[in-house]
Amino acid sequence: MQQLEKYRKPDQYYIDEYDRITIEAMKALENEMLVAEKLFSIDPNDLKSPLNDTTYLGYRIRYVDTGANYDRNKRCAIDERIRVDEWKDRVVKSQVVPQQVHCLLCGTEMDFEFFDFIEKDNTFLMWFSCPDHHAPRRAFYKNGEEYRPQEARCADCGGAVSSMTKRTKKKLIITDTCRECKKKMVMEFELTKKTIMPIDEADRKKYCTDFIGRNNFEEDIRAIASLSELIDDADAKEKYEFRNIQKLNIAQLEEMLATAIENSGFIKMQFDKPKISRYLTVGFSVQDTLDRESAKSIKAMKKLTETTLFPTNWRLMSPGFEYRLGYLSGQLKGFSLDEDLLKIAQEIWERKRVKS
Repeated sequence: MQQLEKYRKPDQYYIDEYDRITIEAMKALENEMLVAEKLFSIDPNDLKSPLNDTTYLGYRIRYVDTGANYDRNKRCAIDERIRVDEWKDRVVKSQVVPQQVHCLLCGTEMDFEFFDFIEKDNTFLMWFSCPDHHAPRRAFYKNGEEYRPQEARCADCGGAVSSMTKRTKKKLIITDTCRECKKKMVMEFELTKKTIMPIDEADRKKYCTDFIGRNNFEEDIRAIASLSELIDDADAKEKYEFRNIQKLNIAQLEEMLATAIENSGFIKMQFDKPKISRYLTVGFSVQDTLDRESAKSIKAMKKLTETTLFPTNWRLMSPGFEYRLGYLSGQLKGFSLDEDLLKIAQEIWERKRVKS
């Protein structure tokens, strides 16, 4: 059997694949937003004027929400792509390909061509072709049952359909003709592979990286409303027991987490160099010594981290942890400004109230 290409690619392949989709979608939204921005107009003295055009604001909200959602779904989407490709590799490695498959026209033993994976059904077909190029090709399921394609029918009248195929250097053209009503349907498929260019890192930063941990529009509004309530309440700090927050510096944070992971199966905790902005953010990693699936390992570490840090001024950043071969990495965010700490105090107070 011919040597088949492995389906599982390096991690960066999947990251780039997802980021390309994100960048394409975000650019399309941005173009629509910029067109609408040129038409934006509002008369503050007549908010009901028919000349007002606020379409831009809707596009702006969609743009921010879409970027935030792509970031939140990124890890799960990449993990699912990897899971599927690793499953394909296991199939290719373990599946016994049928022998003595013969051409229905000339009787010659056919050559195995490829695995055709049907991901939605979690199954696959094994395709064979005649070395003398006779049609039809034959395909078999993993249990040895031969695949029998359903006869094509006209969508309008239900009549039988005959197909003609024309191949050029760049296209495959399939023409289906109904034998009853004579309706024709033409489908064209590009045969030339589109060259995949490297991602422009400026695009990746603008449309992907800059949305890491970003709130969507509704969350921003809620945060503003919540903050306004706290600011307006002179007794908020007293009410939410502001003084009880454990305000940890980076050394105390590391010590607390190191103590927490003891006897949990995680070892070798390491911190990266912190980054300073409005917040202090720091990456850290651990290794899982237990033989756990990635999802279970991530769940255990996430629960341990969030539970440990809940009474403190530190929080685990979205999307949580990344896992590769027992190695987990995540990002932590430290808060020091009163308005941020007040929200944390409210969060802790509300949790206590629910439990009591």
